Amino acid sequence: MTRRLDPKKLLSLLLVGALLLAPLPAWGASYLPSFQPSSRGVYLENTDTNQVIFEQNADQQMEAGYLTKLMTALMTVEYMEQKGLDLDEEKVSLKLYIQNLVYGSANLGGILLGEEVTVRGLLYSMLLQSANEAAMMLGDYVGDGSIGHFADMMNQRAAELGCTGTSFADPAGFRDEEPTENSWTTPRDMAIIFRRVMENDHLRKILQTRSFDIGPTNRHDSLNQFNYTNALMSSASEYYYAPTDGGFISAAAGESPGIAVMASTGGYGYLLVLLETPAGGDTAGTRQNVYQEAIDLLQWAFDSFAVRTVMEKGEIVEEVEVKYSFTTDHMPLSTAETFMTLMPNGVDLTSIQYRYDLPEAIAAPVEKGLEVGRLHIILADEEIGSVPLMTTDYVEASKFLTW
Repeated sequence: MTRRLDPKKLLSLLLVGALLLAPLPAWGASYLPSFQPSSRGVYLENTDTNQVIFEQNADQQMEAGYLTKLMTALMTVEYMEQKGLDLDEEKVSLKLYIQNLVYGSANLGGILLGEEVTVRGLLYSMLLQSANEAAMMLGDYVGDGSIGHFADMMNQRAAELGCTGTSFADPAGFRDEEPTENSWTTPRDMAIIFRRVMENDHLRKILQTRSFDIGPTNRHDSLNQFNYTNALMSSASEYYYAPTDGGFISAAAGESPGIAVMASTGGYGYLLVLLETPAGGDTAGTRQNVYQEAIDLLQWAFDSFAVRTVMEKGEIVEEVEVKYSFTTDHMPLSTAETFMTLMPNGVDLTSIQYRYDLPEAIAAPVEKGLEVGRLHIILADEEIGSVPLMTTDYVEASKFLTW
């Protein structure tokens, strides 16, 4: 006997599952944060489903600030891997022209003129202390002695990654007096870059480190670097946020404040980028603004959304007529895959509609597991997803009927 899913149960499953691919606007304004984010640019994505939870000016070009160093880090490890070079064996010396470029900067790692530091040590210095000389040294090294060439390489790689509004001027993200010389990006582009950074084992480990001694060198017996680019990970900080998996803040005086951070708890993960968060009265106030907004948005996401398995692979949801067989005249159809979705807690699903895309009949013989149609999910008159439907059994053709 053909078993069919109860229509009410089917509707319920479809309504819940429909949000798997649903864009944020389909959820309506009631699922926006209860506060208005002050950052000009916001991009918040669930890393389990790659679903955008909230965005604000996500494709508008804004100053990248010191978040530029995330791209420098990615370029460096990719270069080392492509060339088969060891992060701990290759050393870079601080050149006089780089020392002159960063002179007077508050973001330094304490590296001296002529000091030779391993590439790994420079990555730690750049990502823990946001050291500008370390960033410029890496750019000089990978760019074959040319900062400008390295910036061109950064922009080419950003385009390859799918960034559409990004243009880097130097490896560190200095804010120049001339706006055209600044490094620019968008919240969505920076999320693409940061995701790739966190996918790299070397860089993820660095961004999760509290302190690191890159000495001894030819100028130092010990050269300790301490992480002040992500207080969210420090239990001693007033901004400590336990779910944090790694991140990098751009909040020094004279450059655009922002943050890129990943966090996870309870089996759910999020990636957040903030750009051009309002500055405070000083660097400490600016950092407070960035950290607090990041915490507020991440906690809102953790409190407001849940990932659920709403339809298991093999659910029988419909049937189709079978011709040219004496054994059966209908074939049960089941879902070909498990259907998972991130959705707001308590979402009203009554606006979801669904329709079947099936042939009027299929002709025997019929193989088991044959895809014969799709279940389309409609929200606000737009298709937001579909589920393949497949046959659940083999049906032999009647020799008499097919003669």
